[in-house]
Amino acid sequence: MKIALAQMKPVLHDKKKNLVMMLHHIQKASQQNCQLILFPELVVTGYFTREKTKELAEDINGESISQLKDWAREYNLMVIAGFPEQVQEEVFNSAVIIDQNGEVLGTYQKVHLWDEEEKYFSAGQEFPVWKTAFGTMGVMICYDTEFPETARILADKGAELILAPTANMTPLEHLQKTYIQSRAAENQVFVVTTNRIGVEETTHFFGQSAAANPFGELLVLGDGEENQYYVDLDFSQIKAARSQFCYITDRRPSVYQSAMKRKGETII
Repeated sequence: MKIALAQMKPVLHDKKKNLVMMLHHIQKASQQNCQLILFPELVVTGYFTREKTKELAEDINGESISQLKDWAREYNLMVIAGFPEQVQEEVFNSAVIIDQNGEVLGTYQKVHLWDEEEKYFSAGQEFPVWKTAFGTMGVMICYDTEFPETARILADKGAELILAPTANMTPLEHLQKTYIQSRAAENQVFVVTTNRIGVEETTHFFGQSAAANPFGELLVLGDGEENQYYVDLDFSQIKAARSQFCYITDRRPSVYQSAMKRKGETII
């Protein structure tokens, strides 16, 4: 499977301009015979939507998502993109998962909200996975990658590939690569992140989109410029990794549960 990482600079509050840029990346990925393209967190609107968040939010039948569905179908490409999702009276920091037939498989709603995000977004409550023509996939968004439980739950539910749309900022450059490699190695799955670039308000988003294989090895590491990176995934590496290192089968959930219950907590 070949994936395109669309590292770009969204224009704050301007969906139309962002969709034009996204189409350019979709066309380029199609020309490179990719099966999937991963865009950054909140790519449709830009990150600091603040008081305009609800105004900019849309549901999965909204104009922006409908356009992405059409392009996914036209270019025979799975599309994963971040957007503010309206669900009744709530707004979530979400990623839409669109298959190559232009059908929405679902959305992932960010569980771990960073800093002031909780002022504008509700926290997601689930970690879904989707069985696709290419393999079983899950999604985590930016800050989610810093919590090992996120990737572990997705892997435990069968995810072979975890996609992470991100809006990660300076000075966290040294951590992003570490998290991606760690989540891949400890769960023996592929983990791929596309981080945005540019400056909004006083925040600098540093890019460095990356992918790691089930051995925790980096497959690609981007720079800080607008670019599109490509990674080829061989899912047979999951079986190879799990036959060499037994992190999944050597887990001791009963011991973890017992220890956490003594602290009055519950874990998976």
